[in-house]
Amino acid sequence: ISSCTNNILSEFGSRNSDEALLFDAQTAINAQQYDEAVNIITQRVSASGQVTTKARELLASAYAGQCGLNFIEYTTGLSEATSGSTFVLVSSPFVGIAVSPGSCLSALQTLDLIGSNTERTANQNAFAAVVGMVLMGSATRLYTDDNPVHGDGSEDALNASCGLTNAQVDNVILGYAYMAQNFAALSGQIGDSSSTTVSDSINICNAIAGGACSNTDPAQITDFMRDTMRDLMNTVEYGVGTADGSNPLL
Repeated sequence: ISSCTNNILSEFGSRNSDEALLFDAQTAINAQQYDEAVNIITQRVSASGQVTTKARELLASAYAGQCGLNFIEYTTGLSEATSGSTFVLVSSPFVGIAVSPGSCLSALQTLDLIGSNTERTANQNAFAAVVGMVLMGSATRLYTDDNPVHGDGSEDALNASCGLTNAQVDNVILGYAYMAQNFAALSGQIGDSSSTTVSDSINICNAIAGGACSNTDPAQITDFMRDTMRDLMNTVEYGVGTADGSNPLL
């Protein structure tokens, strides 16, 4: 029957049109085939198609998936959490799971190509806040708890956070900054307990380092901010360590 020869993507003009390729990328993301989605968008979609908001949103989602984010599971976990420090909350979902913090950073930098947080939509900023949490959480688990492979929920060594390299702590700082910068967009979406815990952490960071806590530019990370983040990570109250963080000067 002749009708069976119709292209189901005829509305997109061609199976190789940008619209059809982005449809394929979305399908790959839905199937958790994140590498395939990234390849479609970066290698097959036209240069003009890659700079559209839709393409950048999909690419950010694919990179976040590569990083280890399952958005629904992650936000549900935050909504249901009733205890735990900020760093415990954001890193616990990655215990026993392979992670790629660099992919999370790629997701966030892709969102920045859409516009600043004052130019993006509330949904885009909420996604940025969550991916920021995932970046800081996946990096924290990987750098402080990777023995046995993929971690067991406890530090590999006492004061592990204090020994992070600059490159390692920079990933944590950037994730923290995207979370802090966009946290207001998550109002009412992650549960009262998690929201209060994260807000307290942001407040203590602001009291120590001010605007540096929301700086998302890697070139502007200072040694003072690195020391501040290592100290926060090493506390009981805010991090994954055992130090007393009751002194705001740490």
